Amino acid sequence: MRVKSIALCCVAPLLLVGTDQTARAAIAINQITDITGPFAGFGTVNVFSNPPFGVDDTGVFMNNDVTVYTLVGGGASNGAGVSVGISNGENGITSTVGLPDVDNATPADPIFTTIGNASGRLENGNAIRLSLWMRQDPNSPVVAEPNVEPVLKIELWKEALSGIADFNAVAFPGGGDRIWDTDQNASNATFIGFNQSQASWVDMNNNGVVAGGKPLAISLVTDEWRRVEATLIVDDDPLDTGLPEGGWAIGADIYDVSAVEEIRAVMFVGNFGGPDLTNGGSFFIDNLMVEVFADQTTMLATPNPNTAPVELAGLLGDYNENDVVDAADYTVWRDNLGGGTALPNDGGLGTPIGQAHYDQWKTNFGMLLPPGAGARSIGASAVPEPGTLLLAIGSVLSSMLLHRRKRFA
Repeated sequence: MRVKSIALCCVAPLLLVGTDQTARAAIAINQITDITGPFAGFGTVNVFSNPPFGVDDTGVFMNNDVTVYTLVGGGASNGAGVSVGISNGENGITSTVGLPDVDNATPADPIFTTIGNASGRLENGNAIRLSLWMRQDPNSPVVAEPNVEPVLKIELWKEALSGIADFNAVAFPGGGDRIWDTDQNASNATFIGFNQSQASWVDMNNNGVVAGGKPLAISLVTDEWRRVEATLIVDDDPLDTGLPEGGWAIGADIYDVSAVEEIRAVMFVGNFGGPDLTNGGSFFIDNLMVEVFADQTTMLATPNPNTAPVELAGLLGDYNENDVVDAADYTVWRDNLGGGTALPNDGGLGTPIGQAHYDQWKTNFGMLLPPGAGARSIGASAVPEPGTLLLAIGSVLSSMLLHRRKRFA
């Protein structure tokens, strides 16, 4: 929905059980309704893109802020996506496989205490759920298929905020800092049958299959938003070896859950020497949320609170509903300033009528809805003609002067 506030790292209990009313489920990353970036740090979103993908995190469709990923070229071996991290605190490790390890200065997120973890950090048996809403761009549906279609996954990192994550050809990283990945690790044949959490792969062009033979989780369509989920049940002995030190490995080094410094939720799409994606279409993402649970049972018993994006016909700031944002809408705003009745086409700002409504009118001044249209186009920008703008400013100033004279008459 077109809401410019982003609530991040808010510990919000979802389900209370037991006589001590301990919250066993909570929202770690509250619903982000305007996914923009890139940013740095925990609880903030990193929106990234490389050829042959383009990204526009200022897209608007039916008055709803969306992030648009577009298939724009071929021959490049790169990817695009979005990620957000949750801190699990410093692990006390100084190096691994010859790589330096910088201390994680951010304490573990209070979410882990909220769900009842005595350690105050991530523990075995905890469950994590990432959800994100996706759809094809109805004005430019996806017609090409990269060799890695969108995948939602959850990663565990030994070094917080690291970008060093090389994998070898077997099951574990051969170097780097990523010790578990529900796509690249859990989907490996070595782990099939060990009850490992899997990533969720998305059929972006709705042809019924996912590139690379990955199992299809959901298909994207043009006429509705669809929520995609990925989950992880934390288990530091993924091969059930029974070894006390666990079973996550980086090269020859073995790690248990206490080594995790960051939980990272990711949507990724890639094309590594794959097909030409020129004019391949676009898809939208919106409303990202990450939840943390004490265990799998609690997760399965907790309905996902991540609601669908809200699309609104009309033009934001068109308070008199005449299909143009002009000086007359300023008059409507002024006459209702401080009032308790919502204005039409306010994008959900609600009441009381105030500065945010004025800013919305000012931002969209000059926007015109073509006859028969129900929404403004992706990336549309409005620059009023100079004559129109001068007339509008003159009208507003005259109105303000008249209002002042009446006031002091």
